[in-house]
Amino acid sequence: MPAQIWTISQTDDGNAVYVRPDGSELVLPVYVSEGDVQTILVELTHIMAPRPMIYELFLGTVEALHGRLVRVEIYDVRGGSYLCRAVFMQQGKEISLESRPSDILCLAARVECPVLVCDTLLAQSGVPLSQVSSKTAKEVVPGDTPVLSEMLKGELRIALENEEYERAALLRDRLAEMARGE
Repeated sequence: MPAQIWTISQTDDGNAVYVRPDGSELVLPVYVSEGDVQTILVELTHIMAPRPMIYELFLGTVEALHGRLVRVEIYDVRGGSYLCRAVFMQQGKEISLESRPSDILCLAARVECPVLVCDTLLAQSGVPLSQVSSKTAKEVVPGDTPVLSEMLKGELRIALENEEYERAALLRDRLAEMARGE
């Protein structure tokens, strides 16, 4: 079932990236580290890091080999961990590579490719939207959120300190868009 990253929240159980299948009233929580949350947020804002991230290296390698990422899949759960894969096309051939959930979500955010969630897995592990929108979860994405705003302000300070003025301008513009509610 096609899905996308719907929101990211800090919950009592940790940092959850909620993947929502199109039209579904259920979301799949994927728990990730604080570092992975930061990376996913950076990828969702489309602001380049000062130095290439591992995902850029990986995608650049795939591109150099005349391939492209076409989708990521969350297809099963084993021992409490989701089983995931990234699916690439190279010269008409589909290539699947197993991956950690946080890595496929970073890739999907970077490339804006579809996230497919197995229907059975969603029925087994999904949670109702109403449960996520409750006040027990501190929303991190989308829109103008304190966590994203503070992260971008910190990145802006670093860019200015390092005299990375092009990157600083992008960060400044994104912060201004958020302030206007765009």
